[in-house]
Amino acid sequence: MVDFSYAKIDRLVVHFVGNKAQEEGYEAAGNVLEEIHSELNVHLGAIFFAPFIEDKYYHFIHETELKFNEVYTYCQNIFNDPSYFLEDTVNILKHLYSESTHPNIKNGDLWVFHVENVVTDGEMADAIGIFKVENKEVFLKNNFKNEEFEIGYDKGINGMDLDKGCFIFNCDNESGNKVLVLDRLNKNDSVYWKNRFLNIEQTTSSRFYTEGFVEICTDYIKQKEDSLHEKSNFVKATSEYLAAEESLDIQSFAESTLLQPAKQAEFKTIVENFERENNIRFPETFELDEERAEKLAKKMRKTVKLGKNMALVIKDLEHLEESDIVQGYDQEKGKNYMIVYYD
Repeated sequence: MVDFSYAKIDRLVVHFVGNKAQEEGYEAAGNVLEEIHSELNVHLGAIFFAPFIEDKYYHFIHETELKFNEVYTYCQNIFNDPSYFLEDTVNILKHLYSESTHPNIKNGDLWVFHVENVVTDGEMADAIGIFKVENKEVFLKNNFKNEEFEIGYDKGINGMDLDKGCFIFNCDNESGNKVLVLDRLNKNDSVYWKNRFLNIEQTTSSRFYTEGFVEICTDYIKQKEDSLHEKSNFVKATSEYLAAEESLDIQSFAESTLLQPAKQAEFKTIVENFERENNIRFPETFELDEERAEKLAKKMRKTVKLGKNMALVIKDLEHLEESDIVQGYDQEKGKNYMIVYYD
């Protein structure tokens, strides 16, 4: 988990990067802001730290050798010697510009800063933040002069304006660092920012596999047209399995929670689709992350989808009785129906 409570930005630079396909060029700043007072740090933190609510880690990769990953190498230079900060932020700027070749990529400001005292997974580390700001909000301003007021406006940014950003932590350096990415990207921007500019992949761990597996279970429930009681039985069996086991074997799980071979085959297909879409491969057995399993299992229990445009929220599936729900099909209306009994 990442904690920015003690974090302090001690060096900051802002460059401009355009669209290379449009030949907009780039503009590199010639100075670094190093005297950042505490009030400004608070405001910067509210904008750049607050959006990071997920602790889904990535790491740098390269098809031949890690040292050839541009952003990784420039960040190592800064971590090893702060005097390279301006020089290597300009190198990061040039690299981003070289990857800005799609005609739909917007120009914007490139913020790069060094942060001290960030806690990641219980360890204190420094980090480098890289953000591209493409959108700015209009802010109204008013001033009073000699009993008269004036109204003006300016453009600025807030946390909601950010969609392309990351933090690179000064740890796990030999294996590609820990990288945290702002998760607001559409598919095209994800390719541009994650794959081409940063060249990162998600770091696998017990937490990663557990979260992905519960997402598979949620998808399985959404896709099934079984009765609500059958869905609730699967959800309860899943929750009990996650609570009781320290490790998970997918085949064993399917056999324990789905008694019919046909349903086990359907579940296996959903697993294979998830692996293909996310470019991962679940190991035969993996350790369960207890905290994430409990959190996600609770989330999974709450909502059961009914048809295409309706969902039923049940806060306590553990005590749902088969007689509480009556489902059927109305031949005259040509629609499914449900009767719910409750106290």
